[in-house]
Amino acid sequence: MKQAWGLVLGILVLLLSGCGTAVETPRTVTAPVGRDDWYRAGHQYYLESKYDSAVVLLQRAQKMDSTYMDPVRDLAQAEYEWAMQSPEKSRERAGHLRAARTYFVRLEQLGERASEIYERLCEISITLNDDRSFVRYAKKNADIYPYDRQLFNLARAYFEVEDFQSVIKSAKESLERFKGSPYTSSFYRLLGRSYMKIGRDQTAEKSLAAGVREADARLAELRKQGSSTLLADQIRRTRDDKINMLLALKQLHTTYKADDKLRQVERQLKEEGYDK
Repeated sequence: MKQAWGLVLGILVLLLSGCGTAVETPRTVTAPVGRDDWYRAGHQYYLESKYDSAVVLLQRAQKMDSTYMDPVRDLAQAEYEWAMQSPEKSRERAGHLRAARTYFVRLEQLGERASEIYERLCEISITLNDDRSFVRYAKKNADIYPYDRQLFNLARAYFEVEDFQSVIKSAKESLERFKGSPYTSSFYRLLGRSYMKIGRDQTAEKSLAAGVREADARLAELRKQGSSTLLADQIRRTRDDKINMLLALKQLHTTYKADDKLRQVERQLKEEGYDK
């Protein structure tokens, strides 16, 4: 922090003193450095990933005008990126994530309603194990942007707080509304697991079996489309959904001693390379 304040003082001297050699009549400084000067200096440090110096300067700009959104946006991103460079599960990372969340919330208060803001708030809440905040921001995101990705995130948030009836309602509505969505298998996975949680095992089995069929169809379609980073990510997510649904079915078939169904599920897991 001493180094950061040294940089601040250095910038201040440069901004106020101008350039050139000293003359007999000294320059008299009367005008303070404006908020935009502090912001531009802090923004440059942010672009250079010098987060400690950036935060000091950006905070100065933000304090000069509490409605000035640009430094708040940079502060949110700088603290988040700083957190991602900190050791995993460390107090340092958690501290930067909390600071980032404070600035993202401030952006919302200033009128920023981009979906990316709520998605980042959801991500931070998950990392900090703050399930209630996860639900709050996922719901805001889905209310403003009622699309499949946002509604899947909301269903996932409901599952984390064990509001299984809300998961079921949200997942069923989404499956009906978003035919062919890349999140179809994910909705089925949450739906089947939620039915299991409330003891409706037969309905859970039907939902999970339907989800596995949807996942198989989706995987076949994706694999026909060639290769790309996006396709690889979609294949990975759909395959993960399929494996998790098969594991849930394995649990059900083991509980109810449905040996034929159990062997079928075990064969499917083996085909996916899962033999644990």
